[in-house]
Amino acid sequence: NVRSYTSRSFDKPIWRDILGNVFMQKAIILAQLCLYVAVLVPFFSTDILQLRGISIGVSGWLLALAGPVGCLILCEICKLLTAFQMRKYQLGLAQRHAAEDQRLAAAAASRKVSAAPSFKAAAAPPSFKAAPPPAQAPSGVKF
Repeated sequence: NVRSYTSRSFDKPIWRDILGNVFMQKAIILAQLCLYVAVLVPFFSTDILQLRGISIGVSGWLLALAGPVGCLILCEICKLLTAFQMRKYQLGLAQRHAAEDQRLAAAAASRKVSAAPSFKAAAAPPSFKAAPPPAQAPSGVKF
């Protein structure tokens, strides 16, 4: 169940917002209760599951606790490495985007300079006189 806490994030430590998900807390408590029932309830543990949870002694329980502690330590070390790699990648990505933005800005500026007309504007064509309005028919004439 320690793995449930360590696998919540790839780069954030286990103690960050450890109790933030209430449903996860309930699920982990239920899983621990089921584990203890399976290992410690005499008839269920010994005859059905054929486990020897009571007879393993202190050294067996210490060894059983060493597994989750080792998992926790190794997972947290991996998270440190992953966080470092993620920061390095994000920094490189930001630098590439900044370089691309500068390249595009320089290209746009050079297009503005090269698009400016280097010749004199042509003289406007001669204007034409507008045609006179059509003559109106006399008011008494019908067509």
